Amino acid sequence: MQNAREGHCYTFPVFTYILRRIVQSFVVLLVVMLVTFTLPYFQVHGILAPAYSVLQTHANPKTVALWGAQNGMNHPYFVRFWTYVTQTFFHFNLGHSYKQNLSVWGLISLYVPRTIWLALSSLVFTIIIAIPLGIIQASRRNTFIDYAATGTAFVLYAMPSFLLCMLMLDAFGFHWPHLPTSPPSGVSPWLMFSDPVAFILPVACLTMLSVAAISRFMRGTVLEVMVQDYIRTAKAKGCSNRRTLFRHAFRNALGPIVIILGLSIPGLFSGALIIESIFNYGGIGIQTVYAATTTDVPTILGITLLVAILTLLGNLLADVALGIVNPRIRIEGTSR
Repeated sequence: MQNAREGHCYTFPVFTYILRRIVQSFVVLLVVMLVTFTLPYFQVHGILAPAYSVLQTHANPKTVALWGAQNGMNHPYFVRFWTYVTQTFFHFNLGHSYKQNLSVWGLISLYVPRTIWLALSSLVFTIIIAIPLGIIQASRRNTFIDYAATGTAFVLYAMPSFLLCMLMLDAFGFHWPHLPTSPPSGVSPWLMFSDPVAFILPVACLTMLSVAAISRFMRGTVLEVMVQDYIRTAKAKGCSNRRTLFRHAFRNALGPIVIILGLSIPGLFSGALIIESIFNYGGIGIQTVYAATTTDVPTILGITLLVAILTLLGNLLADVALGIVNPRIRIEGTSR
C-alpha cells in the first residue's frame, strides 16, 4: 500500500512537470509567432512587398493598395496578428502562398514528409553509429582507435556541409562505386522505401555531420562519468570493466546525449536544406529557399512556425526521455 501511494505521489509531479513544460512551450511558440509576424514590416515596402512580387510590371500605388485590401493588409497590426494566431491554432490555416497559388498548409504537408524521412533516417543512423563509437573511444582512451576517430570527427565537424556533399557526390556519384546522384523526383514520401539506393548519398552526408558531434559528446560524457565515486566503488567490489562501463557508466552518460539528440532536430532540418539543394531533393528545404527568394512571406512564416514547433517538441521529448533513462533524476517540485 505504501509503495502504491509513493508511486502515485511520484506520477503526479511528473504529470505536473510535463503539463508545465507544455504551457511554457506554448508561450515560447507565441513569442516566435510574434517575432516572425513582425519581421516582414521591416523589409522594403513593408508588408506590401509581396504585392510588388505578384503584380510585377502592373505594380503601382493604386494596384498595390487594392491588392493589400483584398488580402487584409489594410487592417491594424494587432488585428492581423490576432487573426493569424486564431487561424493557425483553431483552423490550421497558415495563409496562402501568393507565388504558388496554394495554401501554405497544403504546401507544407506536401513537402515536409520527405524532409522528415530524410532527417529521421539520419537521426537513426546517428544513434546507431555515434553512441557506440563514443563508448569505444572512451574505453580505449589515448589509443590509435581513439586518435583516429577523434581526428576524423574534428575534420567532419569543421568541414562545411556543402563541401562534404560535393566531395561525396564527386567520389561516389561519378567514380566507383557509382551511386545515384539524386533521389527520384516527385513528392511522395514513400520513395525512400521504393528506391533506397538513391538516398544513400544524402542520408550518409547528413549522418556524417551529426555523428562527428554526437560521438565527441558521448566520449566526453562517458569519461566524465568513469571518474565518479560510484564507478570506483563498483570496481572495488569486483565488477569487470565491461560491466562497469555498460551497467553503470553508460546509463548515466546517456542522459546528456538524450538532451543533445532532442535539440539536434533543428540542426538536421538546417542541414537538410543544403543537402536538398545539392542533391536536387524536393523537400521543404528547397521550398524554403524558393519562398525566401520570391518574397513569399506566408510560406516563410509557415515553415518557420513548423521548425519552431519541432524544436519545442524535441526539447520536450528530450526532457521526458531523460527521466525515463535515469529515473533517479528528481523533477523540480517532487517531494523529498
